[in-house]
Amino acid sequence: MAFLNSDKLIDLLVEQKLLSDEQRQFIILNKGRQKQTLLRQLSIRKQDNDQRDKEYPDLLDIITSLNLEIPGSNAVVLSEEHIIRAIAKKFRIPFKKLDPLELDMEIVTKTIPRSFAISHLILPFGLRNGVLEVVTCNPDKHTVLADIERANQVKIRAYLSTRSDIKKILGEFFGFQHSISAAENQFSGTGTASTVDIGNLEQYVRLASNKELASTDQHIKAAVNHLFSYALDQRASDIHVEPKRESCVVRFRIDGVLHTIYKLPKAVHSAITSRIKSLARMDIAEKRRPQDGRIKIGRREEGREAEIRVSTVPVAFGEKTVMRILNPDVVFQDLDQLGFSRRDRVVYDNFMTSPHGIVLVTGPTGSGKSTTLYSTLKKIATPEKNIITVEDPVEMVHEEFNQIAVQTQIDVSFSSILRNILRQDPDIIMIGEIRDLETATYAVQAALTGHLVFSTLHTNDAVASIVRLQDLGLEPFLISSTMLGALAQRLVRKICPECAETYEVEAAELLKMGFPVHDRESVQLRRGAGCLNCRNTGYSGRMGIFEIFPMSEQLKKMVSAASPVEELRQVAAREGMATLREDAWRKVQAGLTTVEEAIRVTREVD
Repeated sequence: MAFLNSDKLIDLLVEQKLLSDEQRQFIILNKGRQKQTLLRQLSIRKQDNDQRDKEYPDLLDIITSLNLEIPGSNAVVLSEEHIIRAIAKKFRIPFKKLDPLELDMEIVTKTIPRSFAISHLILPFGLRNGVLEVVTCNPDKHTVLADIERANQVKIRAYLSTRSDIKKILGEFFGFQHSISAAENQFSGTGTASTVDIGNLEQYVRLASNKELASTDQHIKAAVNHLFSYALDQRASDIHVEPKRESCVVRFRIDGVLHTIYKLPKAVHSAITSRIKSLARMDIAEKRRPQDGRIKIGRREEGREAEIRVSTVPVAFGEKTVMRILNPDVVFQDLDQLGFSRRDRVVYDNFMTSPHGIVLVTGPTGSGKSTTLYSTLKKIATPEKNIITVEDPVEMVHEEFNQIAVQTQIDVSFSSILRNILRQDPDIIMIGEIRDLETATYAVQAALTGHLVFSTLHTNDAVASIVRLQDLGLEPFLISSTMLGALAQRLVRKICPECAETYEVEAAELLKMGFPVHDRESVQLRRGAGCLNCRNTGYSGRMGIFEIFPMSEQLKKMVSAASPVEELRQVAAREGMATLREDAWRKVQAGLTTVEEAIRVTREVD
C-alpha cells in the first residue's frame, strides 16, 4: 500500500485543500508518535515476517485518527471517505459508496477466493456485459487486478471505496456465505430436533460484533445471529424469512419499506426456522399452526440490546417467519423527539400530569402508538408510582413497569385481568387495547376511582374515539366524566438530510391537494433527491404527525348530549385542535417531510 503510506498522500490532500500547510507540518512531525499510539490502542505487535503488520497502521489511519478539520469548512472533520474520494479524483478512478443491501452475495463471495479478497482488500460487486466491477481502497493495485482478469477471463473495471467499508462487507458476506454453505451441506435432507422449555418469556442471545462469523460446526447459529446483527445495523423494524419453491428469501423492512437482503438455498430454510423457533421458546415440531414467541438479543461490547417478537405461520412452501425488532432506542424516546407541535406538547403534558382519567391513543397498526405510550410511561415513571400495563403481547419488557401479558388460551384476557388489577394498588394503568364493552367498563371504573388510564383504539382520527366508545356500549355521561382526551397519530418518512434539495411548487397545485396556501403564487418546499444513504428513496427515518383532542368543558357537555361527531370536530378546531392533515402540512412547510408523504398517510382521514 505504497501510496496510502507515503508523503504523496499528504501532498495530494493539501493540493485538494483538504489539509492546510500547518496541518501538513503537524502530521509530518507527529506521525511517528501517533503510529505508536495507535499500535498501543489496537494492541498490535509488529512482526517482521508479516507484511500487513509492517504497514498497519499506515498514513491513512494516522491522518484520520487525528480528527483534523477541513480548512474553510464548518467544523467538518477529515474522514476516510474524504481522503479516498480525493485519491479517486486524482487518479481518475470512479468512487463507489458501498451499500450492503445492493450487493449480490454470489458475486462477492464466489468470483475470487476468500483469502485473496481479504489479503488484498478487493471486493467484486457487479458483473455487466462481461465486465467485472471491483472496488479497492488503493490505486496501486494494477498487478493484482491484472491477475484477476487472467484468472477469470473477464475485463476488470476498478472503483475506489473506503477500506473500512470493504473490510466490513468482506467479513460479513464471506462469513455468512460460509455458514450458509456449511449448513446447506449439513442440513440438506435432514431434520433437527430439540427439547423446548416454554416457561420463560424470553431468552437472551449474545451476538458477535461485526467481524467475520466464526467457522464452527454451529453454522445455522452463526447465520441467524448474523441476520439479527445485520438488521440492527440497518435500522430494520422487521425481518421476514420467506420460503419459496426453490429458495428462501430474507427481507428487511426499513423506514416502512421492504428490501430483499438475501436469497438462500431452500435446504437451509427449515434449519433457520427451527433455530429461530428454538430461541423464541416455540414448539419446533409444530409446523401446521401459527405460533408466537420472543427473543432478547444484545451486544455486550456495544451496550446494545433489542427484543424480537417472533411470529410463524404456514404458507404454501413452508413456514414463514416474521420478526418485529423492538429496539429500546426507538420504543423509548424523548417526547420532544416524537414530533409534537408546541401546542400539542402542552396539551399532552396536561394529560400526563392529571391525577385520574382516560387518555386514548388511536391509529392503525404500525402508526407508532406503542412508542408514544412507552415513551410516556417512561417519562412519568418514578419510584413513588406503581405503573401496571396489560398487553397482548408484552412488546418491550421494562423493569420500571409491572407488565402483565394477556394469555387467551388460559382465559387471561384484558377484562379478566382488569377485574383484579385495582387490588394491585396501581397509580397508572396502561391497557394495550380497548376491544369490547367489558374492557371499556373496567377502564372507566379505574378512572372513576382515581387512576390515570392510558389505552389504544383503532380509529381514523382522535374525535372518532368518542363514537367508537359509544359503539362499544359506553354511556355518553361516563365518557364525558372520565375521558381527558384522545391523540391520533401516523408516521411520515423524514427527508434524507444527505440529499435534501429545495424546489418550487405552484400554490394552485397545493390547493387542489387540500393544503392551505392562499394569497401565494408559489411555495418553496424540500424533498430528497435520492442518494446511497437513503437507498435512492429520498427519505431516512420517520417521525409522528399528531391530532390531539382535549375534552374541554363545552365538549364534555356535547358528548353527554350525544352531539354528532362533526359538531365535536368543529368545536375542537375552534378551540385550537390541529387535524392530522394540518400537522402534516406544518411538517412539510418546515422541510421535515414531503407533500407526497403527507398525502399518503392522511388520505384516509380526509
